[in-house]
Amino acid sequence: MTYRPLCLCLTALSLSAACGDDGGGDTADASTGDTAAATDTATPTTTDGADSSGGEEGSSGGSTGDTGENAFPAGGCGLPDYALLPPTDMGEVLDSGFVIHFDAATIDGLLNAQGFGALAPVAYGADVYKIRYRTQDRGEAVEATGFISYPTGDAVGERPVVVWAHGTTGFTDKCGPTAAPDGYIVPALLAALGFVTVAPDYLGLNGWGAPAGFLHPYVVPEPTAIATLDSLRALVRFTSDTGESVPATPGKDIILFGASEGGFATLWADRYAPYYAPEFKILANVASVPPTDSFGLTKHGATVFGPTTGVLAAAVVGGHDWYRVPNPLNEVLSDNVAAALPKLMTEDCGADVPPDITMTNQVYQQSFIDAIVADDIDALGPVGCILQRASLGTSDLPLMVKTPTLVVLGEADDLVYAPVVREDLPRLCDQGYVIEHHECAGAGHVDAATSSIPFVIAWANDRLAGKPLVEPCEIHAPVDCGPAPMP
Repeated sequence: MTYRPLCLCLTALSLSAACGDDGGGDTADASTGDTAAATDTATPTTTDGADSSGGEEGSSGGSTGDTGENAFPAGGCGLPDYALLPPTDMGEVLDSGFVIHFDAATIDGLLNAQGFGALAPVAYGADVYKIRYRTQDRGEAVEATGFISYPTGDAVGERPVVVWAHGTTGFTDKCGPTAAPDGYIVPALLAALGFVTVAPDYLGLNGWGAPAGFLHPYVVPEPTAIATLDSLRALVRFTSDTGESVPATPGKDIILFGASEGGFATLWADRYAPYYAPEFKILANVASVPPTDSFGLTKHGATVFGPTTGVLAAAVVGGHDWYRVPNPLNEVLSDNVAAALPKLMTEDCGADVPPDITMTNQVYQQSFIDAIVADDIDALGPVGCILQRASLGTSDLPLMVKTPTLVVLGEADDLVYAPVVREDLPRLCDQGYVIEHHECAGAGHVDAATSSIPFVIAWANDRLAGKPLVEPCEIHAPVDCGPAPMP
C-alpha cells in the first residue's frame, strides 16, 4: 500500500497531490511594482502569564498552560510535566525576507488558466514575505517558519486576516512550504482576494534558516495549535519587529482556513485560542476534509485496508514521538512498519509504507486492532490516550467559544474517510460546535478541497458581511461542487 499524504500546495495556482520539493526557500519576483505605504500594525494586547504545572501524569495532563485568563491542560498521556512560557515573546519575528510580488492581472491569468476562473478578476495584487518567528514546544522556546502576504493596490488599507493552514507536505524541514519553490502560491492568492494572510509551516518544518531538527508532530493538537496561533501573533508584530513598510494592515476580523491536516490545525487553533491567545477573536473557521476524530479514523484504518491505514500510522508515529512514549512503537505498529516508517518519515516527504503491504495487520499489531475495535482504552495504553486527545469529541480541553465553522467533506474521500467525520459532526454539535456541513458529491479527498474553493471564499465573505449560517448542525445531502481544477 502506498501512503500519499495530501499536500494541498498550489502548483501554478492549482491544488495538487504532488508533494514536497527539496529545494530552498528563496524565490524570484514574478513582477515588480511599488506598494503603498501603510501604518504599522499594533502589537497585540496580552495578559501577563503565570505558568504552572502539577498534577499526575495521564490522560488528564500533568502540566497546565496559563496565559493569565484561563488555565488549560497541557501535555498529558505520561509526558513529563512542564510549564508553558508566558506569551510576552511569542510571535516575535526573528528574521524575514521578501519573496515575490504578483500584480492583479498576472494572478487573473493564472486563475483562468488553471480552472479557478470563478475567483477572477481579483481586486488586488500580492506581496509575499517569509518569516522565522518564536513559538514554543513543551515549555521550551523554538523557532518556526512561514509566509506572510499582503494585498497590494490603490488604497488597500486595513483588510481582514486569514490564517492559511496547509495540508500534509511531509515531516521534516525540507518538506515545509517555505522550502518549496511554489510554496507561496496559496498565501499570494488569498492576498489577491483581499486577505492579509499568514501561512505557518508548522513545527518541525522549518523551510529556511536553521533547521528545527526534530520530527513534525503530525496530527498532535497542542503543538499544532500553539505554533499556528503564534504565527498570527507574528503577523501582527511583523512591521514593528522588522521595520518593513507593507501595503495593508491586518484588521480585527480573523478567518481560519485549512485543508486536510490544515483543517485539523484550524479546528484546534480555534479550540486553544481562548486559552493560549485570548487577544484574538476568531470570526469564522473553514476546515476542508479535516480529521476531526483521530480515534475513529485510526479504528477505520486498522480494520479496513486503504489510504487511511497508512496516514493514521504516520499520525501514530508523530504522536508517539511528541509525547515521548517510552513503550516501543512495535507495541502498536507491526515490527516491519515500526522499524521502517519513522525512518521513511525523516527521509522522504512522501513517506511510503513498504509497497508489499496489503493487510491492516501488516501495519498494526493484531493486539492493537483488537483493542481499538473493542474501544478498550486501557488496553491501548499511551497511544489510546494520544488518539483521544487528538479527537475533538474526547478532548479534555473545554470548548470555550462557538465559532461559526464550515466543514467541507468529499463523499468519496477514502483518506480522511468521510463517513467517520460525517458521523462525528452531530456529536460535535451536541457539545456546542456551530458547524455548517458542505459535502461534494462523488469527490475524493483532494477534489473536494479544490472544487469547493469558490464556495469556501463566498462563505467566508458572508461571515465578514455578518450573514448567519445556513442550517447549522444539519447533515446535508452531497451536492455537485463542480469539476476540480487540473494542474
